[in-house]
Amino acid sequence: MPAFLLPIITGASNMMRLPALIAFLAGIFGQIIAFFAKYMTTKVAMQLTIITAVSALTLGVFAVIKALIMSVSVVAPEGLVHGASLVIPDNAAICLSSIVSAHTVRYVWIWKVYFIESFAQGR
Repeated sequence: MPAFLLPIITGASNMMRLPALIAFLAGIFGQIIAFFAKYMTTKVAMQLTIITAVSALTLGVFAVIKALIMSVSVVAPEGLVHGASLVIPDNAAICLSSIVSAHTVRYVWIWKVYFIESFAQGR
């Protein structure tokens, strides 16, 4: 290697230290951000899945209860339907589906707590 290139190489290496350090720190920062983004998107996706499942369950229970009420009212005598309409409110299907969905959410929550506790104890 010719000796006249040594000062140029030394000067270039001194100038490259700061950009290399910045590039190194930016790479580490980018990896940390990517890790947290992956963690947060996983959590958000799980919560959205749970919300979707509970909403679908509520809608399904509402549809089933409404269908059952309608099927009973089709075959029931007119006096019984009129008497039941005096006692049973119009939003009975919505109320019943909300109660069933609340019990389901409570069951799922208890199951998740049990799973977390057993995972923490190493079972």
